[in-house]
Amino acid sequence: MQLSYQKLGTDHPMYGKVEYLVADGMQPICYKTQDGYIPLETGAASNDAAQTPKPAEVETKPLYVLSFKVNGEAEEMTFTSKKKLDKTVEAFAQKFFISDVKTTVYQTLA
Repeated sequence: MQLSYQKLGTDHPMYGKVEYLVADGMQPICYKTQDGYIPLETGAASNDAAQTPKPAEVETKPLYVLSFKVNGEAEEMTFTSKKKLDKTVEAFAQKFFISDVKTTVYQTLA
């Protein structure tokens, strides 16, 4: 399936309300807005979209990224365990040549 995003013309009833019309080939599927996607209001495609069950909650797990500088050079390490991250941060705090220690947490798919 190859999706195409088409800008709406000024004569389209949804012009100004949505950014793009999303289509699979020549078949319109939905509209794209700044906040996400919304189903078509008319036609069989909206009935199919309305009957489609909402996806279940996506399971995620944290990925910890530790950014720091060793003698002025930027380095990064990643951790999946908060416990190991805390031990590493504690060890880095005792080293005089390690500076600018910063932790960022990302949510990844489980």
